[in-house]
Amino acid sequence: MRIICLIILFPTALICQKPLADLSSDLAETSALILIGDEFYTINDSGNKPVIYLFDKKGQIIHECIVGNAENYDWEALAYDGQYIYIGDIGNNNNDRKNLKIYRVNKDSVRNSDRVLAESMSFNYEGQNAFPPEKQHLYFDAESLVCNNDSLFIFTKNRTEPFDGVSRVYSFRWKKDQSVEAKYLYDLNLNPTNWMEESITDAHLCGEDLFIMTYAKVYWFKWKGNSFQKEKTYLFKGFTQKEGLTLDKKHFYITDENESLLGSGNKLYKLKR
Repeated sequence: MRIICLIILFPTALICQKPLADLSSDLAETSALILIGDEFYTINDSGNKPVIYLFDKKGQIIHECIVGNAENYDWEALAYDGQYIYIGDIGNNNNDRKNLKIYRVNKDSVRNSDRVLAESMSFNYEGQNAFPPEKQHLYFDAESLVCNNDSLFIFTKNRTEPFDGVSRVYSFRWKKDQSVEAKYLYDLNLNPTNWMEESITDAHLCGEDLFIMTYAKVYWFKWKGNSFQKEKTYLFKGFTQKEGLTLDKKHFYITDENESLLGSGNKLYKLKR
């Protein structure tokens, strides 16, 4: 069944992205973020080493763990289910990849070891028949991955020309050493303004609350009935290449890359929810 999420006017808050800390230069291309206890976990994206980094709220790296049997083709997302960390090798700028992959590692092993071996699975998107498709159908890039019960969900990063603001939501279950088809669930319709403002770079799910981030804002959605409905929009004061989002009960934590689209970047931000 196709479920459409409609965007209508809801409260909006302007937030200043004041840095909490500078990040190490080793995290110049930080592309995902999760918070476990008081420690942040992150990865760098395409072409970098297959390493999970842990750092503290001062931005200092406190541990590194190599994923020994993995390749960082374009790591763009992390998710956590309370036991396992999932690494989304799902970056697909040109919408032409046929080697999309999810890795899974035990969190305690990552925290306590310098090197781990990952389980893995491959997937493809339901409905993608061309690699790449025509410009008006470039819906198959992604930088966000969330867990819910026994399923994984991807919110795609729109690259359509002309830009239409649609993020497609796909779901699949973890199946070690198998190749599966990610099932299309519904469209998440953001404003059809432009790629920089409305393309999703990370997401975080807390129960029935979904937070999704673009370079320009964070959207807060709540599951009601059979769809996510928008509760609030948080606008950033200024653009940087924000690609990591996590949160606790009171705050958002965000990381951005160095050599950002606009601004210096390579920082950790703490923003009140």
